[in-house]
Amino acid sequence: MGGKRILAPFNFSDYDEKALHYIIRNYAGQKWVKVALFHVYTPLPELDGYSNPGLGRLKSTMASMWGEVREKEKDLTQVKQDLIENGFLEKQVHYIFKEREKNIGIEIVRAAQTGNYDTIVSAQKPGSATRSFTRRIHDILLSELRNREIVFIT
Repeated sequence: MGGKRILAPFNFSDYDEKALHYIIRNYAGQKWVKVALFHVYTPLPELDGYSNPGLGRLKSTMASMWGEVREKEKDLTQVKQDLIENGFLEKQVHYIFKEREKNIGIEIVRAAQTGNYDTIVSAQKPGSATRSFTRRIHDILLSELRNREIVFIT
């Protein structure tokens, strides 16, 4: 398989935008590069409102949450379009939008391995309260992925 395959975990943060700018600066216009935007969302349970009338209000809340999930996927298609407008061809960019089954770090590792991505470009906000959570994700990437380039944008 020729060319560079980049996996870009994307969670709609300002730092994720920095990672996209890195990808654009370094790879736009290079026809041998393929980019996959990667987003996992928290699974939402299916509710049967007919079996228990008391679940009606909860079902309405769940419908709203599903609307938010669909909106995130729409936003991810816009991010894909932004890459295309900044020097990538349509066939070079796609996205993976899926329900989370394991922790986010493991999901990224699985995607990198199954998609045969040789470069992972990930963002991290330095000094943040969520830094320990983000650090755990990065520790998983570094310990589980071998023979791959991993770029952390801060």
